[in-house]
Amino acid sequence: MTIRTLTLAAAVMAATGAAHADDHGDLMGYALAGDGMTLVTMASIADPGAIETHELANRLDAIAYRPVTGDLLGFSREGMIYSVDPLSGTVTDLGASFADDAMISGAAVAFDFNNAIDAVRLVGSDGANLVYFPADFGDEKAGKVIRFTDAYYGEGDANAGTEPLIYANAYTNAVEGAKAGSTAQYALDARTNALVSLANNDGTLATIGAVTVDGEPVDLVSGGGFDIYSPQEGTDEAYAILQIDGSGTSGLYSIDLDTAEATLLADLGMVGISGFAVSQSGM
Repeated sequence: MTIRTLTLAAAVMAATGAAHADDHGDLMGYALAGDGMTLVTMASIADPGAIETHELANRLDAIAYRPVTGDLLGFSREGMIYSVDPLSGTVTDLGASFADDAMISGAAVAFDFNNAIDAVRLVGSDGANLVYFPADFGDEKAGKVIRFTDAYYGEGDANAGTEPLIYANAYTNAVEGAKAGSTAQYALDARTNALVSLANNDGTLATIGAVTVDGEPVDLVSGGGFDIYSPQEGTDEAYAILQIDGSGTSGLYSIDLDTAEATLLADLGMVGISGFAVSQSGM
């Protein structure tokens, strides 16, 4: 384990103010760096200046927090689903069975749990739309990764006809320790630079709006990640690590799910992040 202190606290205070930063003080952050070979742990996303880094034995393309169990999972395009120990970086192969067509060839992977069914959605930048059903799922799909309809923009959408480049996704109602009564899935598209909704197995994308910072549209790079924390069902806090084209660093942002406005919380001082998850402190 390596512990690094980055000069980020000042950036948080300048961007958001101490009172706003304190709103996120009970949330931890997890990210992938170093081409997926390093797990980065933020003790608090309100002040991500002090981080722990753990070198991983196996490369991961994405990570997701499982609200029902409090586990951190990782995905590898080599055809593996792993559990990830956030305290040590130890990864354990969960022995998932991948259907013949359930592979992702794109450079980026979106990966997040649908807390209504307690299964994880994988969407590739190549459009692949998969679901991993955990070993304890409870029916014949348990332990399997299955492909559904590829992601596409619906007829009449502002981006209809555009080939999407989805690289991050997140579900609402990610309530700790319990399934949700319902969820909605959001995603980030680096080709349309938009926040979109994604209709689960159907694959239909609907544009919410262009991602903006300080009211100005931005050009997203397909790196970083996106997650939602829900203190209770019906209350959702969306966060993303975004890299904007032309910037030499990634930033931690809050995301308004209605307007697609992104608000900078901290300059992270690094690039090459390929996954992001948040959880309540003490998972």
